Amino acid sequence: MTTAEKALSLAQAETLANQIRLNYWHRDRFPVDPVTIGTELGIRIIDADLPEDVAGAFLKKVGGDPIIMLHEFDPLNRKRFTCAHELGHYVYRLERGHFDEQEIDHVDKRSELSSTGKCPEEISASRFAAALLMPVEKIHALLKDSDDIYALANFFKVSVSAMRYRLDSLGLLNND
Repeated sequence: MTTAEKALSLAQAETLANQIRLNYWHRDRFPVDPVTIGTELGIRIIDADLPEDVAGAFLKKVGGDPIIMLHEFDPLNRKRFTCAHELGHYVYRLERGHFDEQEIDHVDKRSELSSTGKCPEEISASRFAAALLMPVEKIHALLKDSDDIYALANFFKVSVSAMRYRLDSLGLLNND
């Protein structure tokens, strides 16, 4: 089984993200706020002075509430995606039943491993984050009016590279 096969499929990530968005966010309100969703899920979300090579961290101590730490100096759109990504770790672990009073320290470093898609959990978290922030149905609706990637990124309040990656993964990237 390949690394990608061990990760959430795009369809599974879409389903999980839609469930979370329907339960903890207003379906038609954009941009989606991952901090509000995390707070609704009982996660404490804080900005922290993290090392430059750390984008975010998900922490869960035995008997304690989960915490997401975001790099305080990252641009807002980057922090939004990082927060959604860390929520993906949380939801993915819940789905697999991996929260039975175990301690979890997960740090997302800005590294080649996280960006090249070699870790199933990182792939799953990123797929979830993309689906949460940029739902496929809304992308299709917006593409009826314009395929301007900058306008789409601005609408969803994500980086152009995140928008490009999402469109590509959905087979919607216009490579003219």
